[in-house]
Amino acid sequence: MLVLNPLVLSLVLARARELGLHLEAVWQSSTTTARDRKRLLRTIVDEVQLTTDDQHHHVCILWKGGTVTDRDIVRFRSGGDAAKASATADEIIEYVRKLAREFDDAQIARILNRQGHRSGRGLAFTQSSVTSLRSKNHIPKCPAPVPRDEREGPFTADEAARELGVSMHTVHRWLRDGILVGQQATPRAPWRILLTEDVRRRLAGGAAPPDWVGLDEAARRLGMPKSTVAHLVKQGKLPAMRTTVGKRECWRIDLSSASCGRQRDLFYSMINADTKDP
Repeated sequence: MLVLNPLVLSLVLARARELGLHLEAVWQSSTTTARDRKRLLRTIVDEVQLTTDDQHHHVCILWKGGTVTDRDIVRFRSGGDAAKASATADEIIEYVRKLAREFDDAQIARILNRQGHRSGRGLAFTQSSVTSLRSKNHIPKCPAPVPRDEREGPFTADEAARELGVSMHTVHRWLRDGILVGQQATPRAPWRILLTEDVRRRLAGGAAPPDWVGLDEAARRLGMPKSTVAHLVKQGKLPAMRTTVGKRECWRIDLSSASCGRQRDLFYSMINADTKDP
């Protein structure tokens, strides 16, 4: 019987808890293989029960913690009206048309399944089913990818996290808050994030120049609410960078480009310009 050192065991448990808090990110990560996902399912699913009647397949999932999930899937039959009913929805075909500009068929299948989409027969998408769908609807396959810049990307969210030395949770928070800019072909598709030198400098967590100040001090000197200063930082209108003080991450802001009064007037004019109707 294998006996783990108490310290090693505590580290393993801490890591497991951390992964549990970001289960969706772990599942969607490009480094997680199909085998990893099967092993993960076996650790959290206790039993799957399937019953069928004339109209539906009923699926009951018993999770390890005791939670039960029930799903009813319409049972389609071949021929006539049933064939029409089992056709893939026009909305999904348009999704595939958009995704095919950037992703191959295997990637498209993963994205559609992640979004919760199913084929007209209620089945999960596969590479072959996406290929067939494209062929039937005359959708060109993804062109050869343009080589990306090794330094600027674009990067997926998990790749950007590794580049910046932060967690996936932090990257997604920065994307939500507008601190980090990214694009998606459709909701839940992989992110495309450019990491310019300016972005890396702001978010790399290095040491800021000694005369740069924190958010509270910047708000005091500029005579603005902290929320306004934070907005200017996010918009890139106020030079700032992420740094670490002790164990706490925070912003350090540069107020040296002009006097506080002139700078304050300039920033308020920027805000007013942003809020004016075109």
